[in-house]
Amino acid sequence: MRKLIITLTIWLLGSLTMLAQQPAWVSSHPTDANAYIGIGFAPVKDADYIQKATQNALNDIALQIATRMESNSFMHTVDIDGKSRELFEEKIKGSVVSYLEGQKLVDSYQNERNYYVYYSLDKAAYERTIQKHKRTAITTGLDYYNKAQQALDANSLVTAVQLLGKGLEAVSPWLFLDLSTTVDGRRFDVPAELYSAYLQVFDGLTITVNLLNVEGEAFKPIKTPIAGCLSKNGTVVQNVKLKAEFVVGAGKITPPVATDYNGTSEFYVTNITSKASVQEIRISIDDSFIEDLPASYRQLIKSQSWPSAKTTITLAPQQVTAYLNVSNSDLASCEKQIASILGNQHFTLIEDPDNATLFIDLSTTLELGGVVAGDMYDLNECLCGLVLKIYDNQSTALLLNYVVDRLRVLSPANKSPEQTEMMCVRELMKRVKRELPKKIKGLELN
Repeated sequence: MRKLIITLTIWLLGSLTMLAQQPAWVSSHPTDANAYIGIGFAPVKDADYIQKATQNALNDIALQIATRMESNSFMHTVDIDGKSRELFEEKIKGSVVSYLEGQKLVDSYQNERNYYVYYSLDKAAYERTIQKHKRTAITTGLDYYNKAQQALDANSLVTAVQLLGKGLEAVSPWLFLDLSTTVDGRRFDVPAELYSAYLQVFDGLTITVNLLNVEGEAFKPIKTPIAGCLSKNGTVVQNVKLKAEFVVGAGKITPPVATDYNGTSEFYVTNITSKASVQEIRISIDDSFIEDLPASYRQLIKSQSWPSAKTTITLAPQQVTAYLNVSNSDLASCEKQIASILGNQHFTLIEDPDNATLFIDLSTTLELGGVVAGDMYDLNECLCGLVLKIYDNQSTALLLNYVVDRLRVLSPANKSPEQTEMMCVRELMKRVKRELPKKIKGLELN
């Protein structure tokens, strides 16, 4: 009993001594009129607890610096939306930490759970440093702004946006400061002008097309090119990729291409694969334009309304007729589904083979393989096949040879022949519905 009392007494005295040794700054954040004070801690169980505690202390100092915004700073004077403000505030916080200079470790303390550090940064010394960064930010940002304006004058939209983005990147750590200068006798707020120019560079963009309406024929190209012209406030814009795509109907069009010196991109419809009587093609700015912009600032312009223009294609009255011939039908239920795909989406199916534009031959096969032992019941192995050939009925030229060869389907051995066949048809048609329409889109008629 005496030993237990002695042990408890020693433990209590040790605990009281530990508490007595804990410095006041651990529990109460100190203040200093002449210095920024940063307190940080991290659990000692972390492998890099000293580094984490130090980083937290520097973040504490950075937050104090960044929140003391000058009255004429960008963050005070420019009305920006919530997402943009969040983006810039995060950049300020992260960048100020990386630019900290002259901070000193005043004290450290460790208990059983945490490691604490106390850092101090002389305000006067830091002010001298920050003024140097401020002058550099103004000079660099203004240089990027001027170069961007020159690029705009030369109708180089992409280059201008990239330069403005780099300018914003250069000034973003110091947006809590007044980064204004005098240009041509007037006050020029460098970050505000960069930000405004970055957004306004997308204003006034329009696309016009050379053809509002054009005639075409199903499964044939359109010989006349469809051209889109990109302009900004009446002046053509060069070297921006435009794309053309079907928004009504379907077909193949030449890939995106950059606008030439006339601000124009030309596209050719190489095939029309839908039988819809009226179809539409939309010309717009290609998505790669966004990818060319500075990654950090893409989100600022994603909400912009990109310009577009449409060309209407009217199909000639003649229809592409087709006769469907079934030469082998082990999977009879496929025939109706194939006819639906061909007739509803692509051709007009007729009963007279002599007057059809196309002759389509369909063959389905079903082979029974071995028995596969299962955990609960045995399975019959079925090998399904489908061949669909499309011929030009006049020249007999083979236009498409679509083959699904020996698709393996496992059916429970206790299923009836009819149920097994339906399983095979279902699995086979999953693949056909996924692949066949794409194959038909590549079909070209003379």
